[in-house]
Order: sequence, then C-alpha cells, then structure tokens
Amino acid sequence: MYEYIEGKVTIKKVDYVAIDINGAAYKLYISLKTYEKISKDIERLYVYTYVREDIFKLYGFYSEDERILFEIMINANGVGPKIAVAILSTYSVSELKEIIINENEKMLSKVPGIGIKKAQKLILDIKDKISKLSVEKEENTKSVSAISLIETDIILAMESLGYGAKDLEKFISKEEMKSYKTIEEAIKDILKKIRK
Repeated sequence: MYEYIEGKVTIKKVDYVAIDINGAAYKLYISLKTYEKISKDIERLYVYTYVREDIFKLYGFYSEDERILFEIMINANGVGPKIAVAILSTYSVSELKEIIINENEKMLSKVPGIGIKKAQKLILDIKDKISKLSVEKEENTKSVSAISLIETDIILAMESLGYGAKDLEKFISKEEMKSYKTIEEAIKDILKKIRK
C-alpha cells in the first residue's frame, strides 16, 4: 500500500514512531535497529502494511533490506510481526543473514519467543530466500539523541522486545542498569550480553 513515508518525527518511542505529514501523523511500529538510526528530524521510513481481520498496522524500516527481511520472516510458518521485530531488534540485517546462511540456530534461539526447534524451522523456511538477498553495507549514520535514563524505562523497553524483568536479571545487575546514560546504550549493551 505504501512504499515509504517521509516526514517529521514527532514521537519517538522504542517500539514505534509517529511521522507527521501536513498535520496528520502516521504511527509506524519499528525495530530497535531502526530506532537507533532515527533522529527527531525529517526521516523516510520504508513501510510494510500488515492487515489481518481485525488488525491494521504500519511497520517502518530504516532500510529496504530490513523491510524485505521482515516480509520474508512473517511469511514463514509460526512467525508473526512481534517475533520478526524482536529478531530485527536483536540482530542487524547482515548479522541475521549470516546466522541464517550458517544455520546458527543457537544464536537465533537467543531471541525471545524462539526456541531451538522454532529457530531450526525458521532457518529451513527462509534460508533460500535470504541467501539470494544482497545486503548493503550498514553504516552508523546518525548519532542517537540522548534521553534521560530511568531504570523502569529500560525494563519497559526490553519488555517491548519480549524480555521480562526476570530475563534481564540473568544478564545484568541493578547496579549496571543504573550506570547507563541512555536507553539506547543500555539496550545495546544488554543485547550484547544476551548474544554472548
């Protein structure tokens, strides 16, 4: 339905942004990787329109590669938008392509909502499609704006990615959590700890 939406970012949350075009704001659900690249200025996000019987949602992606991967994943059995966004929040497009091609189900199963069996099935379903995908080299384009850090914000942000407070306790102490200066820094570091 939409190829992309370009406008001023008026709301920026960990799981969605609002882009204003002539006074009308479009709510686009996003991955953490897209969130990290979005500024509060004019942005263009590539769009996937998700329509089901009682659902109409727009998903926004900073790159076309991310949108293509999302589309490939949600067309696989047992993977909905929530899991696809969690995968794209945990791994970059190039990392994910490498994981799928190398059939690294252990790495993929670190994403919340995906066990080893589901990871194996997903890899089997999408490996051929992913291997044909030529991924552009990813760059760190924009610095992420600093946000005041509150411990509960980190927990809420991680919950939106599928990690509960108990999951977090396995990877990070409360003292470490208080040491972060921004939510972005916290989430990046926590996801790094989870991947190890």
